[in-house]
Amino acid sequence: MHVPVHLAAMGCLTALGDLDGTMSGLRRGVVPFGPGPAWAPADLPVALVHGDLDPLDRHRTFALAKQVLVLARQQGLDLDPEGLAVVFATTTSAMLAGEAAIEERVSGRPVTVPVDLLVSHLAHQPAESVGEWLGARGPRLVVSTACTSGTVAFGIAADLLRAGRCRRALVVGADALCRTTVYGFRSLGAHTRTACRPFDVERDGMAIGEGAAFALLELGEGALELVGVASRTDAHHLTAPEPGGGGLVRAIRAAVGGADADAIDHVNAHATGTPTNDGVEAAALRVAAPSAWVSATKGATGHTLGAAGVVEAVLLAESMRRGVIPPSTGCRAAVDGVAVALAERTRVQRLGVSVNLAFGGHNAALALRYRGASPGAEYTNELQHPEIARTETLAGPHLRRSPQGLAEPTSSAVSPDRALERRKVIADAEARCAERRHRRAG
Repeated sequence: MHVPVHLAAMGCLTALGDLDGTMSGLRRGVVPFGPGPAWAPADLPVALVHGDLDPLDRHRTFALAKQVLVLARQQGLDLDPEGLAVVFATTTSAMLAGEAAIEERVSGRPVTVPVDLLVSHLAHQPAESVGEWLGARGPRLVVSTACTSGTVAFGIAADLLRAGRCRRALVVGADALCRTTVYGFRSLGAHTRTACRPFDVERDGMAIGEGAAFALLELGEGALELVGVASRTDAHHLTAPEPGGGGLVRAIRAAVGGADADAIDHVNAHATGTPTNDGVEAAALRVAAPSAWVSATKGATGHTLGAAGVVEAVLLAESMRRGVIPPSTGCRAAVDGVAVALAERTRVQRLGVSVNLAFGGHNAALALRYRGASPGAEYTNELQHPEIARTETLAGPHLRRSPQGLAEPTSSAVSPDRALERRKVIADAEARCAERRHRRAG
């Protein structure tokens, strides 16, 4: 018997801001890329999250995850810890701390990296840290299947719910920049030195970004139903996808649960901007979703690696809720045979799919069905009057409309009252975490 699961709450934090800021930036074609931290190559554009986070914070992946949940709590989300499972998707975790320790060791200097930072590098720590911070009493799991991690995490969370292992499941995805990924993709020749142009005929590489997102899953029917999650493996090559995209086709067909391929309204594509990935993905979408509009968000958010599946599922869900298909930032002339949205489209979307591909031949797809009402008046008005001035009020680069209609960065400062409130939420949670540790030690 089919047991429905729905998205009860969601949010994200990218280089464009929180969920509203990210959607606004996507719809206006904002490109937030710039230089990375001091250790990063100067010739690679990356997408950093701005605001209260320190770019050199060695706990940055956890800080990103914590920040997106703080924003959710400020908006009234109640994360009751009883029976709450945490399924955390990541690839780098706290790798920056391990890299610092290795650098000191190799150079012959004494290792000064604190032990707690090194412990945070352990595979289980992201879910353990978030679970401890929230006081979550359900299962805590980490998923790390490279760039499909976030999508796979949704499937595991839904399975935990249906098996009665938890009352609610919190899917979290977060990844921060580290030397291994930045220099690794650079050495592979996969990272652009100009701009990420997903599905563009002149695309020349990906651009790494950092970010975090969450989705709270619950049993029962809701406006945003999780139709299915599927993962299929090519068994073809260590890094390259199977040329015909057969694994991705099988994953999409399994995720939509028997729905006709022409019923898919919107696909949020993996679309890294590399010649190989986008070519294979386009071939798969021509077969598995021939009538769908396709959006590619990495031209604006960057490739957030293990967090990508959660970030992009949340963006798909919000696009369906608003009845918009955002333009694919960076794409000027799209590949043939795929309906890539070069400008914003307004469309009621009942069935949407988010897909991710990864090294090792991984292909993952997630399908959502929107059962809610038509998009609200606030979204319709925004579509009808795109010239209306707008300033984002949350962490990240704020945006406003110039008289020429271009998005311009304005001050990224957070108001003192807002920053104080945010720090108080974090301090209260950390105090509860320390109290629980003290009780266990006693």
